[in-house]
Amino acid sequence: MYRAMIIDDEEIVRWGIRDLIDWEASGFELCEDGKDGRDGLKKLLEAAPDLALVDIKMPGIQGIELIRLAREAGFRGHFVILTGYSEFEFAKAAISLGVEEYLLKPVDEEELARCVEKVRRGLDEQARERQRQDAHEETAREELLRGILLRREPRESLEEQMARLGMSFGEGSLCVAILTDGGANEEEPEKASRKWEDFGKDSSLYLYRATMEERLVLVGQGMDHKTWARRRSQRNERLKARYGTGFVIAVGNTVGNWYELSYSYKLAKSLLEQEFLLGQGSVLSIGAIEELQRKAENPPAEYFLMLAEMGDLDGIREGVEKFRTYCIRNLVKEADVKMQVLYNLMTVKAGIEKKYGSCGGDVAGLLEQLGGVGQLDQVMELYREILQDICVNIGRDGSDTVIKRMYYYMEKNYGQEMKLESFARMFNYNANYLGKLFRREIGDSFNNILDSIRITNAKRLLEETDMKVYQISEQVGYKNVDYFYLKFNKYVGISPREYQKEVSEGQKGG
Repeated sequence: MYRAMIIDDEEIVRWGIRDLIDWEASGFELCEDGKDGRDGLKKLLEAAPDLALVDIKMPGIQGIELIRLAREAGFRGHFVILTGYSEFEFAKAAISLGVEEYLLKPVDEEELARCVEKVRRGLDEQARERQRQDAHEETAREELLRGILLRREPRESLEEQMARLGMSFGEGSLCVAILTDGGANEEEPEKASRKWEDFGKDSSLYLYRATMEERLVLVGQGMDHKTWARRRSQRNERLKARYGTGFVIAVGNTVGNWYELSYSYKLAKSLLEQEFLLGQGSVLSIGAIEELQRKAENPPAEYFLMLAEMGDLDGIREGVEKFRTYCIRNLVKEADVKMQVLYNLMTVKAGIEKKYGSCGGDVAGLLEQLGGVGQLDQVMELYREILQDICVNIGRDGSDTVIKRMYYYMEKNYGQEMKLESFARMFNYNANYLGKLFRREIGDSFNNILDSIRITNAKRLLEETDMKVYQISEQVGYKNVDYFYLKFNKYVGISPREYQKEVSEGQKGG
């Protein structure tokens, strides 16, 4: 329903026009009348109707002046002039201001109906054109978002397209989430459609969205991945209560700018491949995986497969130790221990080979040794050695897999001593060549990315803990606190103590 306003200083004229046709049947509802030029201009700008019928001759502000002032103030609705005059000068002024046409007083019923119908058709066409433009722009924005997440084009080209489409990711944290229904409603497509629509209603959950590989991909802004994961989890629980099932949602890591969104997308996609760990209607994130790792006592084969893919050597060591403790606490028999270990190793090996080809290394030889081991600690040591051997040998022939695993490892183990040469030995690469591959895939040098990860976590610790600066320096991987000050100042612009002071004052002010 469109909206119309009558502006005329004669009340009898206003009421006559109101009663002359069935406005609602014509597709309009009438706003409050304007009683003269000044009153009409004020009400016109406040109500912003789609159509205004304006008398030419009124006290205070005359009709042509009212229309001019309204246009200058940004009013984009349609005008029809009401007048008893037909002078050419009025017509010229009206045409220059975009007036639709004249209605001479006394207004004829058929002429008014024809005029209103003409305006309504024009409004309908404008609405259709806006919908076409919006749909076209939305499609273009979705395609551009896919290009950003997959880094299909150079940064400069993506920036030009963003400017043309008015896309902006603002300042602060960005994060990617991927949603999949997991085939939960294949037999109920209408229910599945309603669920997707229900989730998408809350636009506060995302900044931009796109469909990729039949999955919904969302980009959030202004919060870290843990907060974002929690909000999506809450929304997902409501969907589960309403529809019986929710979505599987994978949340990537937090990044600092739009060009790094591809890293968050890659991690979310990798986590989504592990959805069997938490089940339908859950949120997968780094935090959820860490929580699962903390609670696990008898880690399943799929758990070790995930750790191997992520390159988490420490996680493998901790998982094996949890299984060792489980065996001791539950007095598990030797044959059952070896059977469980053998099953897990074969499952991991098969899963890795399916995705990446041969595991390489001496996995087969190590498996053969398992039967001759006579003590639990020896079994556990062999178990750990085989898993780590598989981990190290994943994707030796694929540089993109190696760089991805390096990046994941750096994010998780930034507090440890870390050198490019160590990764080169691990993946059997020349260190200089590996450094060039890393820069090509990630966009910056190994040392700069490591410093960036460490400083980001240092800022988090300064904000969230009462730790001393030297303690934070050691925890994020800088043994020399003076060197930590130097790096922090380079990336943040102020010293750690100044940053800590700013955070403290900000919290007090809040």
